[in-house]
Amino acid sequence: MSLLPSRLFLALLAGASALFLVDPVLALLADAVLLVALALDAWYVPGPAQLTVSRRSPPRISLGARAEVAWLLDNRAGRRVRVRVTDDLPPILRREGGDEHELWLDALRETRLGYAVGTVRRGDDVFGDVHLRIAGPLGLAWRQRRVPRSDAVRVVPGVLEVKQFRLLGLRNRLREAGFRNIRQRGEGGQFESLREYARGDDPRTVDWKASARRGGLIVRQYEMERRQNVMICIDAGRLMTQKVGERERLDYALTAALLLADVAGVHDDAVGLLVFADRVTRFIPPARNSLARLSDALGEVHAKMVEPNYPAAFTYLAKQVRKRSLLVLFTDIIDPLASAALVSQLGRAAERHLPLAVAIRNPDLEAVAETAPVDEAAVYRRAAAEELLQARAAALAAMQRSGVLVADTRPGDAVPAVVNRYLDVKRRGML
Repeated sequence: MSLLPSRLFLALLAGASALFLVDPVLALLADAVLLVALALDAWYVPGPAQLTVSRRSPPRISLGARAEVAWLLDNRAGRRVRVRVTDDLPPILRREGGDEHELWLDALRETRLGYAVGTVRRGDDVFGDVHLRIAGPLGLAWRQRRVPRSDAVRVVPGVLEVKQFRLLGLRNRLREAGFRNIRQRGEGGQFESLREYARGDDPRTVDWKASARRGGLIVRQYEMERRQNVMICIDAGRLMTQKVGERERLDYALTAALLLADVAGVHDDAVGLLVFADRVTRFIPPARNSLARLSDALGEVHAKMVEPNYPAAFTYLAKQVRKRSLLVLFTDIIDPLASAALVSQLGRAAERHLPLAVAIRNPDLEAVAETAPVDEAAVYRRAAAEELLQARAAALAAMQRSGVLVADTRPGDAVPAVVNRYLDVKRRGML
């Protein structure tokens, strides 16, 4: 532990030094007394065995949310102790409030002190060491101590938005949007009702207990299995690295993807996940995957400055998912060559699946195309932006002609755009 003089000690020392002009001997004596008092004060600072600290931190925080971190300080000394405490915060978080907290700890008691943190970006990191400054009983000296700690934390996308939509009664609004369970009788699936046996019924459907009670053959009727596959595909290539405000376009895609997974789960659909850039980086097969599992998986996704390899991604997907599925691809297209590759792959996928391309716009590019030029350079910038936007519009039109559904949306509108298209697919029975 390192020793630091307090402001009180420095003020007293300055006063003692001022006596030197009046009485040098008295000044030296005062300095000596202060130094002895400083040493004694530092000696009686509680050590590591008398004052311990631990930390409780959340392992997962939703992007855009606030969370509380708590220090637990246990004072085993026989007196009240004055302390200052702070800790090393990971760069993916920001502290809300002061960096250092000062308080008095009652004797032989554990004290809890909490502070709030906000999120900066997604990712994995750790809370670092805790730093204590402990005052002596006279208030002349501080002992500074570092307590080694390492507590993992993950900032995940979309969970806060999912909770907000739930609180707004999204599920009720989905039912009001027109979706109803489609009831068809057939083999397999969930039990629907009982009826009398008719010629041609499968003997395996006879309910013998009900038949015994009613004195005649009774068979079970079942609703056909209506669970469908929703495959969420995330393009984590270079176009998704662009920032809109403080968040990447990829963050908006991940939020919409997580909410789509939650809504699909409400309707008992199986949800899978495919993430790719220049190669496939993550795959979760369609199933009743929990929101926590999908959120953790999406929390590890980061956009890279590489061209997305659409042929490799769709070839991998074709091998892994053979059942007809709704393929929801979050991406954007600007470059004509990349657009041609994407249109080609989605067109092939449409032969087996129902593709939905969620094209997340570039607001900055649109702003350049709409800004009145003020000089020659601005004219060229606007012309280039307009050319790129025309190529993008042509690619989206080509997708629609090949049987691909398209949701062309601004980043902030991605959530309602995706959910509305999903509900439309369910309502119209397009799968």
